[in-house]
Amino acid sequence: MNRTQIINNIIEKKGYKNYLEIGVGDGLHFNSVKCSNKIGVDPGIEWDGDNVAKYKMTSDEFFNFINLDTLYDFIFIDGLHLSYQVEKDVINSLKHLSTDGMIMLHDCNPFMYESNHERIIEDYWGQAWNGTVWKTIYKLRSSREDLKVMTIDEDEGLGVITKDKSTIIPFDNPYFEYKLFEKNIKESLGLISYKEYIKYL
Repeated sequence: MNRTQIINNIIEKKGYKNYLEIGVGDGLHFNSVKCSNKIGVDPGIEWDGDNVAKYKMTSDEFFNFINLDTLYDFIFIDGLHLSYQVEKDVINSLKHLSTDGMIMLHDCNPFMYESNHERIIEDYWGQAWNGTVWKTIYKLRSSREDLKVMTIDEDEGLGVITKDKSTIIPFDNPYFEYKLFEKNIKESLGLISYKEYIKYL
């Protein structure tokens, strides 16, 4: 299953009404999401076509702009795929997440070693590139007891974050070495099948 199908299924199952997407890109996914209130954020620097995002700005600018009491039920983060920015987007999203809401990150499970490298934005235009989103998932799972963090093993890894208590995993890869991460990938990412996650919900 792809991310659009999974997100639509979760939105329907949970009865979510307010959806925020960070990193709209070409808008194909955003336009296919079925939710009564959808908001998109994207500065539009990767696409020559129309930017369908309502807020044509970076995620940092957006979170500084919106009211503190604005809440969303489902926040999909698919913007700049570098761990430092992904972590900022998660922290900012948590401030605007409804009590029973969910944050989802794309590209958490790189499909090949070369795809996890950090690159400047000009280096990955038009290429398959997962970035270093996996580092954010691993860091959260090893440091935040107040968050439930898992990764649905579909569409190159869909990280899901909810406000719930959890047991942190050992932080035994402090330098974020990919080969070490790969050896413990199931625990590091909290990999779970889509069917198992739906049952969990």
